[in-house]
Amino acid sequence: MTQVRGKVAAITGAGSGIGRGLALELAAKGCQLALSDIDDAGIAETVALVEKSVGRRGSVKVSSTHVDVTDREVVEAWASATVEEFGRVNLIFNNAGVALAAKVSAMSYDSFRWLMDINFWGVVHGTMAFLPHLKTSGDGHVVNISSVFGLLGIPSQSAYNSAKFAVRGLTES
Repeated sequence: MTQVRGKVAAITGAGSGIGRGLALELAAKGCQLALSDIDDAGIAETVALVEKSVGRRGSVKVSSTHVDVTDREVVEAWASATVEEFGRVNLIFNNAGVALAAKVSAMSYDSFRWLMDINFWGVVHGTMAFLPHLKTSGDGHVVNISSVFGLLGIPSQSAYNSAKFAVRGLTES
C-alpha cells in the first residue's frame, strides 16, 4: 500500500511512543484512525494532537477506544466496532507493547506471562480479529511491530526477546 489517504487504520498502543507517532503521520497523509490503548489520558492526548495537526488541512475522522490487547474478546469487539463506525478497515498496526529487563533466572512466571500476554498474544489477537475485515476491504494490511530484539538474544531481555522472536515468526509465516 503506497497511498493511505482515505484508508482506515487501527493502531494499538496509540497513547504514546510509536503508536502516537504513527497516528500523527497517518493523519497528516489523510488516513482515518481508530486508535486504542489502555492509557485513557494518553489516548486522549493523541486524539487532541491529531485533531490539532489536521485541523487546517481537512477532516480526518479519529476514534479512540480503551482496549486491553490481552483480552481477545475486547480486541474482537473493537475490530467489529471499527468496521461499524468507519465502514471498513484497511490496516491494523499491532503496536502495543511493554518492556521488562530481567534474566530468566531472576524472572517470575507471572512477569514473563504478563509481557508475553501483551507483546505476543496482543499481536495475535489484533491480527486474527482484524484479518477477516482486512480481507473484505480488498486492500488490507497487517503491520506487526517487532524490534532488533526479534533478531538477536540479549541476556537481560529474556521475555522481551521471546515475544519479539515470536512476533517475527508469526508475521513471516
